[in-house]
Amino acid sequence: MQALLALVLTAAAPAGDVERGRALLADRTQSLCLLCHALTSEGDANHGNLAPPLAQAAQLGPAALRERIADMRRFNPATVMPPFRSTDGLRDVAPVWAGRPVLTEQQLDDLVAYLGTLSK
Repeated sequence: MQALLALVLTAAAPAGDVERGRALLADRTQSLCLLCHALTSEGDANHGNLAPPLAQAAQLGPAALRERIADMRRFNPATVMPPFRSTDGLRDVAPVWAGRPVLTEQQLDDLVAYLGTLSK
């Protein structure tokens, strides 16, 4: 049922904006992606190397990528990747973030739209 709901919400969501997604990904104060990921397999001294390159992850396709960004714990309960659209089961959350997901649905759509351009 939850998968069906996610599919319906994804289909009904506004299309992501590639340029907003690019800006969000580059903003280390909000998306945090580049703390752990590089954009490409070649890497970059200013990008992380703890997780797969984002261009590689983008090959999953938009729906799978969106699900993993929203809450990677569904696929790997031991992941260190933050759940960007879930607040369930979190502890030691700063008061300003308590009960609030890190990204909005639109921001998630924007990130997925941008990341989709990396695999082309």
